[in-house]
Amino acid sequence: MPKPKLTEKQIEDLYQSGDYRVTQERNDFLIPQVLDFIKGNKWINIRPEYQRRLVWDKGKKSRFIESLLLNVPVPPVFLFEWELNRYEVMDGQQRLNAIVEFYENQFSLSGLEKWTALHGRTYARCPPTIQRGLDRRRISAVVLLAESAQSGKGKEDIRRLVFQRLNTGGLSLKPQELRNSLYSGSLNKLLIDLAGTRLFDDIWEIPPYEEHMRADHIGHDLADNSLFRRMTDCEIVLRFFAFRHKERIKGAIRTILDKFMEDNKDIDDATGAKWRREFLERLQLARDIFVQDTFRIEDEDGRKILSQPLYDAVMVALERLYPRRAELLRHKSEIAAKLRQRLKNKHNKFYELVVGRPNTAEALKQRLDKVEQLFLRCI
Repeated sequence: MPKPKLTEKQIEDLYQSGDYRVTQERNDFLIPQVLDFIKGNKWINIRPEYQRRLVWDKGKKSRFIESLLLNVPVPPVFLFEWELNRYEVMDGQQRLNAIVEFYENQFSLSGLEKWTALHGRTYARCPPTIQRGLDRRRISAVVLLAESAQSGKGKEDIRRLVFQRLNTGGLSLKPQELRNSLYSGSLNKLLIDLAGTRLFDDIWEIPPYEEHMRADHIGHDLADNSLFRRMTDCEIVLRFFAFRHKERIKGAIRTILDKFMEDNKDIDDATGAKWRREFLERLQLARDIFVQDTFRIEDEDGRKILSQPLYDAVMVALERLYPRRAELLRHKSEIAAKLRQRLKNKHNKFYELVVGRPNTAEALKQRLDKVEQLFLRCI
């Protein structure tokens, strides 16, 4: 039943109540102040859970520092006052991280256009006049105030809304980066946890989280990994959960993934533990059957490369047949050989359907069914 239309007076009252308005203020801060706020962890949480991972390379960081030296206007950072005098970075994480890393001498400048004389220098190796000049530069901040909403849910809604509006233009977020912000919760944490397990990282050739992450610091090898940088690793995990139930496979693939995260954003601890165990058991079974060829196909040059569509098909097939895992393991050599043979010819329908271009809901259903049927014929 459609909602009744509001009167002019009701619309005006709604606007005056402030429910759909964000209260904000603007401030300018000297870079040393910004550093104090970040280092002391008193004022700015530079890596809130909904933020994307660091994606700026050394060249982008260097050019940003050069912009500060040139006093070129840079975009403001956006801060969200989650509690009184407690702030989170909604937009500007890459810029603030570049400042912190440069002042801590974690990278040397490169790729500069005007200040080429500073190539190869860290902050400590810059002349004192350059250091003082940089110290005098200011970063503008737009602060979204806590009184924009009174309830915890209201604040969460505002945070998501503003973050989505800030990040759907310019250098757009990848789909999983946006899901990470809009649907932050226990499911999102589970995806990140599973993407960081040693088994998953070994299969997908991701530098192990446990060896390359310390608190907020991410090692360069992990930060530069293409799957990690834009949260594709988390999306790969998500695809298993979203696709394992046939009834959910309808509409656009991106919508299926979005809807699954929205519907299951706040799963309880028991469900999270169950899902974690199920994912790792199916992943281990895949590794036991296919060993070093897990989720791999041969490219035109005969190199074995990882395939996300093949991952979808194998993982869901193993999910459906998991009660028969003992039979699957007994016939693992036959299963691996049969799948490898069927994927050898890149011009047949099986190859095109399982790892080719189709990326519709109907093609996905057929892909999952085809691999399940192949496994069944082997056992």
